[in-house]
Amino acid sequence: MSKDHRAPEQGAAEKKGPRFDRRSFLTLLARGSVAAAVTAVVAQIIRFLSFQPPGSASSIMPLGQPDGYPRGSLSYLAEARVYVGHDRAGLYTLDAVCPHLGCLVKLHEEGGFICPCHDSLFDQEGRALSGPATRPLQHLHLWFDQEQGQLLVDRSEQVEPAVRLIL
Repeated sequence: MSKDHRAPEQGAAEKKGPRFDRRSFLTLLARGSVAAAVTAVVAQIIRFLSFQPPGSASSIMPLGQPDGYPRGSLSYLAEARVYVGHDRAGLYTLDAVCPHLGCLVKLHEEGGFICPCHDSLFDQEGRALSGPATRPLQHLHLWFDQEQGQLLVDRSEQVEPAVRLIL
C-alpha cells in the first residue's frame, strides 16, 4: 500500500510543470554571479582607461604680470593648476594635471615632470616618457589681456606644443 500511496505524489509533481532541481538552481545562480562580477570589472576597466580630469569652475584663470616669469623659468601656479614656462621662443603654459588619473604632476629633480601617484615621467615639453600615462601634458592657451594688464590662461582650450606668447 505504501508503494501505491507514493506513486500519485510523484505523478502530481510532474504534472505541475518544469521545476528546477537544486543542482540546476545553484548552477544558474553561480553563472549569474560570475556574469555580474565580470560586468562590474569590465565597467571599472573602461572607466579607468577613459578617465578625463575634471575641469575647474572657471576655465579662464589670471596668471599675473609677464615680468614675473623671467626667461629660463618654469613656475607652478597652484590656483590655476598650470606651469608657466619662458623659453627662448616665449611664454607657454602646461597643464599640471596628469592625463592618467588626474594627479598633479611635480617638477622632477632630473628635469621634466613626474606624477607622484603612479610615477609617470614627462619631459620639459610635457611629452610622456614612461609610466602608465600615454598622453602628454596639455599645452593651454595663454594670452596677455591689455585691459587687465596681466596674463590669462584658458584651461579649456588646448594649443599645439610649439605655440608661444611673444611679448
